[in-house]
Amino acid sequence: MFKRIFNYFFGWETVYLTNNIDKYAGIRGRLLDNGVKAKTKITNNSSGGIGNSIMPNSTNYEIFVRKEDVHRANQIIHSQR
Repeated sequence: MFKRIFNYFFGWETVYLTNNIDKYAGIRGRLLDNGVKAKTKITNNSSGGIGNSIMPNSTNYEIFVRKEDVHRANQIIHSQR
């Protein structure tokens, strides 16, 4: 119960999700350049069996920031460079 309450107030929240590594790297770099600490979760959703050549692998890059940094991170992500 304590961990759940702790994560609610001090946890991490997703601010960006993409399957394009260049977009991921650009956004993560912008966040770090502006002093926003970020974590990444990378998931690979490959079909891994019959039809693997028909359906390409799909890797997702998910960027998390601390809950108190969400607003600032969104401003950085959506600002024009």
